Amino acid sequence: MLLTVKRLLGQQCRLQVSGEERISLVKSLVSEQLNVPVNQQTLLFRGKVLEGEHRLSDYPIGPESILYLVIKKPERVYLEELSKPAPVQRSVWYQLSQVLEKHFRTSDAVRVLERVLNDYYRDLGLLSLEDIEELAGCILNLEEEPATPDELPDQEGQLKPPVSETMKEHATHTEP
Repeated sequence: MLLTVKRLLGQQCRLQVSGEERISLVKSLVSEQLNVPVNQQTLLFRGKVLEGEHRLSDYPIGPESILYLVIKKPERVYLEELSKPAPVQRSVWYQLSQVLEKHFRTSDAVRVLERVLNDYYRDLGLLSLEDIEELAGCILNLEEEPATPDELPDQEGQLKPPVSETMKEHATHTEP
């Protein structure tokens, strides 16, 4: 059967597997195609987590089904690990650790950073896939060129009709 595995932001792969294959094998195939380590993968089908030693046939997965890939958070990151310079850009966690170290003792800064990380990942875990897709869509739309005033919706949510050049000229032309 042919399965599609979708990752957030549209990245996906198609896998040709039999219904008797184990989920762990599917994760290995996904790892090869999408470069996501097996230990960071969670596969979902209809909102249910697919367990590694179960077979595809243990779930109501049929041909042309879509599995969703959720990437697990990386291992906890501590200040000592963050202090290593990144080659191009320093992570936000590194930058936060630098700010914390200016205002707290190192041991307190570590505890504050751990608390922030725990709260961040807890709150992130509360988001549904739809919330994440909507958030990603908003972020991606911000990267596009901003809308001109003519392209902005009116109060009813409808796009304004384009203003013709003669109307623009008439509006700027003043009578004596």
